[in-house]
Amino acid sequence: MIPDNFGEFLIAITILAMIPGADTMMVIRNSIRGGFTDGAITSVGICSGLFFHATISGCGLALILYQSAQLYHFIKIIGAFYIVWLGFQNLWDAKKRYSSAKGIEEISARSETLRITRSLREGVLSNVLNPKTAVFYITFMPQFMSSGSNPITQIFFLTSIHFCISFIWQCLLASIVGKAKEVVSAPKSRSYIEATAGSILIGLGIKLAATE
Repeated sequence: MIPDNFGEFLIAITILAMIPGADTMMVIRNSIRGGFTDGAITSVGICSGLFFHATISGCGLALILYQSAQLYHFIKIIGAFYIVWLGFQNLWDAKKRYSSAKGIEEISARSETLRITRSLREGVLSNVLNPKTAVFYITFMPQFMSSGSNPITQIFFLTSIHFCISFIWQCLLASIVGKAKEVVSAPKSRSYIEATAGSILIGLGIKLAATE
């Protein structure tokens, strides 16, 4: 099951996992909002979405997505809209924090279960609604798969490695941001950080929608 060029795969997938993108900003955004736990749960959602793409890739559906420009752009616009919407939500939270210190109690008073559920949902949707991940899986993964083995088994094995590497990296980011959040806890400082994260998310969403 382990490909002959597994070392090259580890190097490539590690570098790709560390490249900043929408997933990275989603983890940073939620780590600012709720600390390490929020960021780590978001990462679980994001990495779980990889198995969705592995499934459709293994079944050949990603090939349809790759060949259908209309379907690709439709899913891309939905994903971009979702990322932009999350960015505006961050800007709104930043405005509330800046205008009143009560924003902290208002946000922290939300149920832990609801926060975790929301973070998991946001992570899954952020990844699943990104058609670039599906195209990536059908163009990148076959380079590390052998024709003599079951393609479903192989792609799920490689996806599991991708899951672990991405999860470790994103949890590291969540830990760093979570500790910085404890240091920079003043309402105005938090509002600036959230506004910056929201603006970057909006920019990423617009860039995703505009990319051909």
